[in-house]
Amino acid sequence: MAQRKSEVAGTFFPGDKDGLAKSVDDLLTHSGALRSYLPAAPIAVISPHAGYQFSGALTAASWNMTARCRPDRIAILSPSHRVAFRGIAVPQDHRAVSLPGMRVRLDTIGAERLCQDGHAVAYEAAFAREHGIDTQLPFADVLHPSVRVLPLVIGDAAPHQVAAMIDAVAAMEGETLFVLSSDLSHFLTQDQALAKDRATCGKIELGMWDKLTGEDACGCRAIAGFLASRAGAGARVLRMARTTSFAATQDASRVVGYGSWGLFPAAADVLPGDLRHVLTDVARKALKSRLTRGTMPEVRVDSFAVPLRTVMASFVTLELDGRLRGCIGSMQAHRALVQDVIINAVKAGFEDPRFAPITAAELGRVVIKVSVLTRPAPLQFENEAGLLAQMVPGETGLILQDGARRGTFLPSVWSSLQTPKAFLAQLKRKAGLPEDHWSDTVKAFAYRAEYFGEVEGAPA
Repeated sequence: MAQRKSEVAGTFFPGDKDGLAKSVDDLLTHSGALRSYLPAAPIAVISPHAGYQFSGALTAASWNMTARCRPDRIAILSPSHRVAFRGIAVPQDHRAVSLPGMRVRLDTIGAERLCQDGHAVAYEAAFAREHGIDTQLPFADVLHPSVRVLPLVIGDAAPHQVAAMIDAVAAMEGETLFVLSSDLSHFLTQDQALAKDRATCGKIELGMWDKLTGEDACGCRAIAGFLASRAGAGARVLRMARTTSFAATQDASRVVGYGSWGLFPAAADVLPGDLRHVLTDVARKALKSRLTRGTMPEVRVDSFAVPLRTVMASFVTLELDGRLRGCIGSMQAHRALVQDVIINAVKAGFEDPRFAPITAAELGRVVIKVSVLTRPAPLQFENEAGLLAQMVPGETGLILQDGARRGTFLPSVWSSLQTPKAFLAQLKRKAGLPEDHWSDTVKAFAYRAEYFGEVEGAPA
């Protein structure tokens, strides 16, 4: 058959032309601010696939992030919900999918190439009533009407197998947008689901693809495969929304969890200006609170915008009259970004051993700067020259470790240490090592930083 008619129309989304068009338009409009909200376009999104009454708002949030993308194809990766098989399936017979008032054309050339190269098999049965694919198609048609879709249903396949397929697709001519179709926990109580999904958020945002299981997310193979692939290596992950079916049903006894994420290029900045302003503002308020109350302020993470709840690492730098007044940060991400910034701001002001605690008189003159770090990536080298060759002035942040000795320099340090040799020598000193130290046990991890701050004590 040349065309497959969606069998989930009328159940997972409206079954009539006008109803579907209105539903998609309303959902996209509700999250429409995202079209101009983010400073970069994603290379992939994680998008829920339940009925639109349950997760449609989050599906729209994921797809709205792609409005600035100009892909040549859209690869939608879904778990197999109804058919058990080994490997990854592409359509065998149909070249398009018919939806109420819509017709989505498929990338049959890409599908054939995957089969020829052994990355997929043509298996039509995998697509019958597969809502993991079909719930995404109306959004693809509305936002990217001329772009062909490459649907991929994942059966029993290891992460490395999925990663190899993703890299094969990414290597095809043109740009590919990856849509990782997945819900989160299934059929737990509301309290259990919230706790489970919170842990899953951390795994996704920390790139812990090898820890994801089917209990975390039904689309775990697609998510793990992307994070393990070369195409997704070092991708910056930003959480956009999270909820459960309780919001729609008010039944807390048996819920399904949903989440929306954007995955961005490793070199991209992901925080829009208003969220940067929030972070510098709360850092200043935290310092003031510590001065007046004498204790670390309590952080109610859930009161902040969802992207600021993403697990990320930060450094907070305080400058007074153009000179360093304190700097404390996290080398590894382990808590919500907004919480990390608040805690590090207070520590920079009151616990940096190089300085006395900040005073009320100084606070009004201090300039706060924030560096949000990407996930550190281990560097491979045989000697010091090999490490130096991989350091890019102005861009590379570096963690250096040898045994118990460890230190880091942010990319901003390049402004005063302008050569890799000088940068590394001073980093050794910071780690408590001689400048000429070298051994076979030296380890180094590179990262970059999204950098922003205040100007003369006022948020920039």
